[in-house]
Amino acid sequence: MAPQVIRLECGDAVRYIRLRRQMLLDAPWSFAASPDDDVALQLDQLAGYLGDAQKAIFAVEAPNVSSRMDELAADGLPELVAAAGIMRATQRKFIHRARLWGVFMEPDHRGRGLGRLVVSAAIDLARSWPGVDYLDLGVSENAPRAQALYESLGFQAWGREPEATECDGRRYDEIHMTLRVEHR
Repeated sequence: MAPQVIRLECGDAVRYIRLRRQMLLDAPWSFAASPDDDVALQLDQLAGYLGDAQKAIFAVEAPNVSSRMDELAADGLPELVAAAGIMRATQRKFIHRARLWGVFMEPDHRGRGLGRLVVSAAIDLARSWPGVDYLDLGVSENAPRAQALYESLGFQAWGREPEATECDGRRYDEIHMTLRVEHR
């Protein structure tokens, strides 16, 4: 069965927090937050986010969970293995823009097209928001596969922020990209 993208709801917050913690530990250079200061790890903050129509997190659940008990959480629900967040700008001068954030694939599930699925779902949502013309993102120079994915979906790099992120004594440039959203 092909993987299905789901839009997370408030009841999915605990599952997302588990994946979010993993992404911050697995690829710390890719995210501005750390496990000790990330608001997306706070259940009440995340539940509010997931309940906002101008924000979303798309995810893919672990496939074949019936045969992979290690991918079932204690609550009996499949673990999330890929995710991408999107939020519409709320300031009046920027409401024509949305931001893609928190894109991650669990390492054992990379190379299966899951990143393309969750990012494409976010692009589709941006297309459905009246007045949104651009979808923006930042990607670490240390994530060339992610940058290649974004480019394959039509994002274009427009700038580079030197030494934007410092992690474990090393600094990484952030590549800023945008996609002109075509409404259907």
